[in-house]
Amino acid sequence: MKLFRDNEAYAGMVGGIIAVLVSIIIGILVYYKIAGSITGLPAAGATAAANVNTTANTSFTLMPIVAIVMIAGVILGIVTNFGRGGGA
Repeated sequence: MKLFRDNEAYAGMVGGIIAVLVSIIIGILVYYKIAGSITGLPAAGATAAANVNTTANTSFTLMPIVAIVMIAGVILGIVTNFGRGGGA
């Protein structure tokens, strides 16, 4: 598999994983900055806050799983390429 024999492709995949992890961190920081102001809304504030919190809980549960699967995919790709004379 040529993908892991090319150092630029490997660096691109690692860069992509780092970009996803940084995006997760930024998303969490933005959520915690705006979460307090959502409850300050009038009549629909409670419903809006409940919806945002439900969505955030689902997203924050899935984001680490996505990151782990991405990292595992890269590791499995490298490991399966060892016997082929490739490698990063």
